[in-house]
Amino acid sequence: MKKLLYVTGSRAEYGIMKRLLSALMHDEDVDLSIVATGMHCEEKYGLTYKQIESDGFCLHKRIPIDIDTTNNAAILASMSLCQTQFGQYFHDHPYDAVMLLGDRYEILPVAIAAAMHNLPIIHLHGGEKTLGNYDEFIRHAITKMSKLHLASTETYRKRIIQLGENPASVFNIGALGAENSLSLPLPTKSALSTKFGSLDKPYFMVVFHPETLNDFPLSRQIEELLSALYQLKDQYDFIFIGSNSDTGSNEITEKIRLFCHHNQFRFMTSISPEEYLSLIKYSQGLVGNSSSGLIEVPSLLVPTINIGDRQKGRVKGDTVIDCRCEEKDIYQAVVLSQSETFQNLLAISTNPYFQDNVLEAALEKIKCFLSSEPIKYKDFYDLNPS
Repeated sequence: MKKLLYVTGSRAEYGIMKRLLSALMHDEDVDLSIVATGMHCEEKYGLTYKQIESDGFCLHKRIPIDIDTTNNAAILASMSLCQTQFGQYFHDHPYDAVMLLGDRYEILPVAIAAAMHNLPIIHLHGGEKTLGNYDEFIRHAITKMSKLHLASTETYRKRIIQLGENPASVFNIGALGAENSLSLPLPTKSALSTKFGSLDKPYFMVVFHPETLNDFPLSRQIEELLSALYQLKDQYDFIFIGSNSDTGSNEITEKIRLFCHHNQFRFMTSISPEEYLSLIKYSQGLVGNSSSGLIEVPSLLVPTINIGDRQKGRVKGDTVIDCRCEEKDIYQAVVLSQSETFQNLLAISTNPYFQDNVLEAALEKIKCFLSSEPIKYKDFYDLNPS
C-alpha cells in the first residue's frame, strides 16, 4: 500500500478535491493522509479544518502558520514558518508522494520542503495564468518541483510542457471543480433558506479577493465594487463570502462587513463546498474575481461577472463577462448578465474545464504514478533540443 499525503490550505481548494480525497481514502491500494494548514487553522477564516473532519476525513495533523495579511512582509513570515514546520514534518513522516493543488502562497513552502526531502509531488491545476496575483508565479514554481501533472485544459497541458516538463508526465484530465458542480449532492433552495435566511428576493453571490500585482489601491478596488452593488440594492439581494487570506484581505473584509451591516446583506466567513455551489445555483450569478467563477460556476449555467485582472489569462467560457474594476463597468456587466440575449447564451453554453469522468481519470493517473518506478532524476524537457 502506497502512502500518499494531501496538504490543504484553503476551503476552496479542499472543496475541489473533496470527491477525489474520498475516493483515495476508500482505495485499498492507497494509504491517504491529510494535513490541514493555512486558512483552515485560523479562527478568523472559520476554522474550516472542522469541515474536513465533519466530512468524514481524519486529519493526520494541523499545522497553523499564523497568517497575517497586513502586508507582504507578514505573508512572507507565514510562508517561512510554513516551510520550517513542513520541513520537520517531512523529516519525521516519509511518504511515497505528496499531492498539491494550485498556487496558494502557503502551498509553495510545502512544495519546497517536499522537494528538498526528495518526495515526488503530484500537482493539479498547473499551467494556468492569473496575471493579477502572485499566485501566477507560485503556480509555475510548484510545477518545476512536481513529477506528475494533472492539468485542467489542453492549453494548460501544453504550457506545462513548455515549462520543460516531459509530456509523458503531463495529462489533461479536466477540472474536478467543473465536475463537482454536477456531481456533489447540493442542498435544496428550501434547505438553504432554513439555514441562511430567505432567498425569495433575486440575489447575487459576491466573492472578491485582492489583486496583489498591480498599482490599483485595494481600498479603491473594493469601493468601486461596493458602489456598483449599492446602485442595484433595490433590485437584488447580495450574499458575500469571505475573501482568501491574500495580502490586504483584512481591509476587504472590514469594508464588506460594514457595507453588509448598513444595507442588511449577508456576509458569511466560510460555508461548505456544497452550500457554496448550491447558493450560486439558485442565484442570478457570481460577482467578483474568484477562480470558481471561471471553473465551477459555468457548469451550473449561471453567469459570472469577472472583475479586474486577478484571473487575467485563464481560459474562459461564454458564461463569463469580463469587466474592469470600475463602478460603471461592474454595474453594466451585472445588467448585461440578466439580459434576454445573455440568458439565451447561457442556455447553450459549455464549460471549457468540463470533461467526462474527471474523478476516474485523476484516480487512475495517481495510482499509476504511485505504483511505477520512482523517477530518480527529473530532466528538463527541451521543446527543440539543439
